[in-house]
Amino acid sequence: MGIAAVQSASLVAKMRWRLPIFATLSLLCVAAWLVGVLAPDRFSGRTLYCLLAWWLVTTVIVPWVTLFLAVQLVHGGLEDRTSQYLFLRPVGRVPMLLGNWLALSSITVALGTVFAWVPCVALAWNVDRWPEGVEWSLAANFTLANALVAAAHAAVGLLFSVAFRRPLVWAAFFVVGLQMLTANLPVSAGLRRLTITDPVRRLVLDRIEPDARLAQALWPAEQSVSDARLGVPVWDLGWFVVVALFAAAWIHARAEYDGRARD
Repeated sequence: MGIAAVQSASLVAKMRWRLPIFATLSLLCVAAWLVGVLAPDRFSGRTLYCLLAWWLVTTVIVPWVTLFLAVQLVHGGLEDRTSQYLFLRPVGRVPMLLGNWLALSSITVALGTVFAWVPCVALAWNVDRWPEGVEWSLAANFTLANALVAAAHAAVGLLFSVAFRRPLVWAAFFVVGLQMLTANLPVSAGLRRLTITDPVRRLVLDRIEPDARLAQALWPAEQSVSDARLGVPVWDLGWFVVVALFAAAWIHARAEYDGRARD
C-alpha cells in the first residue's frame, strides 16, 4: 500500500491543477483583504476570518478541490483504460485504492493548510480589526478542520469514482444537496450526523469558542449551541470515512472493467 501511495502521489503531482489552485489562492487572498477593508467596522478580524474560513474555504473550496482530484486520479484512469495496466502489477486493487486515498489525503491536507492560512494573513494586514492582536490560533484550528474535510471527501471521491459513471455529477449533488442543505437546515440531528459538514462544524465551534452571534452565524439552524450538542465529532467523522472506504474497496474489488481501447 505504501508503494501504491507513492505512485498515486506522483500521478496527482503530474495533473494540471497547479495553475487553478494558484489562481484560487490568489483570488482568496484578494477577497479576504477586500473584506477586511470594506466590511463594516462592527465586524472584528476574528469574526471576518471565521466566516470566510468556514463558509468559503472549509465548506466550498476544500471539498471541491478534493473531489475533483479524486475523480481525476481514479475515475480518469478507469475511463481511459490506463488502470488496466496497473491491475497487472502484483498489487491488489484494495491496497491500490487505499494508497490512492493516502496520497490524495496527504496532498489535499497540505492544500487545506495553505487555504486556512491565506485569508488569516490577508486579514492580518488590517490591524485595526485585531485590537488584541491577530489570533493565529484560529488559522491552526481551521487547518485541523480542513484536514478532516479533505480526508473525508477524499474517501467520498474514491467511492463515487468507482461506483458511478459520472462521479462529478454525484459529487455536486453530495456537496450542494447533502452537505450544504442538510447540514444547515433544521433537520434531525441524526440526519446531520451523516454529513461531513456537521461533525467538522461541531469540532470548530468547540475549539474556537465563539460568542453567541458568531456561533449563530456559523450554525444558523441552531438557536443555541451547547456542549451537549457538540458531541464527539471526530468519532462521527471517523465512522463516515471507514464506511466510505469500505464501500469503495468492496465495489472496486468486485467490479469488472472493460479492457478494450476507447474508440
